[in-house]
Amino acid sequence: MLISLGINNGQVSSAEASGTGLAPSKNLFTEAQSAFETSNHIDFRSNWAISDGRLTCLELSANEARLSLDEPLVSGTPYMAVYDLSLSAGSLKLQLSGDGLLNARAVTADWQGFQHYPSSEVAGNYPRVHANPSGTFSGSIDNVAVYDLSEFDPHVVACDVVIIGGDSNSTNTTSEFVDGMNRETAFDPRLWYMPCLRASPTYANVGCERHVPFPMIEPVVGAGSGRRMSPVHAAASRLVSYSAARNRPLLVMALGDAGSGLMTTEDWRHPDRRVGSGPTVGRMWDEMVAMKLAMDALGPAHEVIGAVWSLGQNDGFDAASAEAYDINITPEYAAFFEDVRDLFGSIPMVMTNIAPHFAAYADANLGLGFGSHRQTWINRFDQDSGHANAISNFKVVQPVESHPVNPSDLSDPHYSAAGMQANGRHMGDALRGMLG
Repeated sequence: MLISLGINNGQVSSAEASGTGLAPSKNLFTEAQSAFETSNHIDFRSNWAISDGRLTCLELSANEARLSLDEPLVSGTPYMAVYDLSLSAGSLKLQLSGDGLLNARAVTADWQGFQHYPSSEVAGNYPRVHANPSGTFSGSIDNVAVYDLSEFDPHVVACDVVIIGGDSNSTNTTSEFVDGMNRETAFDPRLWYMPCLRASPTYANVGCERHVPFPMIEPVVGAGSGRRMSPVHAAASRLVSYSAARNRPLLVMALGDAGSGLMTTEDWRHPDRRVGSGPTVGRMWDEMVAMKLAMDALGPAHEVIGAVWSLGQNDGFDAASAEAYDINITPEYAAFFEDVRDLFGSIPMVMTNIAPHFAAYADANLGLGFGSHRQTWINRFDQDSGHANAISNFKVVQPVESHPVNPSDLSDPHYSAAGMQANGRHMGDALRGMLG
């Protein structure tokens, strides 16, 4: 399968081109080198060749292809490599070579075509990149790009921070699988995230660790590890211009957890508001606090500038009216948003409503309490609703009308990969508008 990670080859926005703000770093390979329009920088090692514009393994040996950079990579500098991978068998490592050989994870699927080299691991100068195949590897690569991340690394550079959290429609657990072809947002070295990884401390298929900043490429993992699409990268791509104008990268606290809510499960409740004692009670609020502490411990003066929520999907009930929600649920939700602002300051917030396809299904099959009444109740939180429930500096966005994850089963409230990304763009645009 041929995939694309949407590599940024140094193209910048008009604002960035004018010299204002923080521009993304350029690919350290030239465009011709990256696309293999030239081969002067390649030592094929009798096992690789250019075929149909791709660097292709001839499967004659386990020899690596050696790609020389015009300038060596520098010790103590973080880097990111992204590449288009077509793999039918075996595995591939993309390693830095020079003062030793810097190890990398063994990539076993097309969608895994990227490698982060943290500054702590880059101990030497590296003039080459090796495409190192397993003995059973069959495949090819294209559009190899390497980026210097030193201007953007949250370990050393102060970032704007956005929280993206809530239920499954805020994270990577229920949509379609990321397969490379369905990534709509280009890689941008200014975008990073902190994975929650509550369920497991690492996600080896990506190479990220719990509460450790990682360059942003979908799948962006929240509470659980998985390769399904989230809205996070799409949302962040609409916010990066704001942060760049402030000469800051953007760091996302990825805090989505499937099935989470405020009522029955009590995942997001502040300690002062918990009434249950089960395993879910307070666990996502506690995760948020723990991630904040981890972020603060990085050292730079990171600033939380906003939050995006997908909540309410798991707190529905067969209410006779939207007013029934007001009576039974609004106090907890209003308290939650107040608690978040007590923790992070008076930040603007965005909340997405429940899926339109599910609301229509619910109205026809489950009762209005699970559909239209719940939509109306959520809409009342919008700062411009004119309702008593309205919250200042708070916007409610309507998700996409199409793209259910399962078109044959509209009782599933989740989205396809395209839907997740469309929703992410809506969320990001709404928060961007509030930031000014």
